Amino acid sequence: MSETGDQKLADKVVHFPDGLPGFPELERFVVVELREDGAFQQLQSVDDPDISMIVCVPWLFFPDYAPVLSDAEQEELEIESAIDAVVFVPVSFDAVSSQASLNLLGPFIVNSKTRKGRQVVLTGSDYSVRTPIDLAVG
Repeated sequence: MSETGDQKLADKVVHFPDGLPGFPELERFVVVELREDGAFQQLQSVDDPDISMIVCVPWLFFPDYAPVLSDAEQEELEIESAIDAVVFVPVSFDAVSSQASLNLLGPFIVNSKTRKGRQVVLTGSDYSVRTPIDLAVG
């Protein structure tokens, strides 16, 4: 890849210093649009092209979603204001029922300035790891 191509990729890479659950060795990911103006994106590993997952912005389906980070999480991600935080959640699909659900309990939080991210667990919240969604909405 050319230096220009490398720089363009570097500008889009999100660094997860702790990796992701199940993939602690994979720290660099990019968010890829699946469709223009689509509700879903693909979180793609830069280091292992076989590893990716579907994610989405939760407010498309749950406008009142309000994740609260601990002070330690905000400090670790260097988030000084809510506007610094980009939030997206993992999407899962049940092949038998064709039901899609969002993991609202474990969102990915990314600092929009530093591109540093992590998946957090919203302890003490009523959010679920499998919150059903209506695909006709997104």
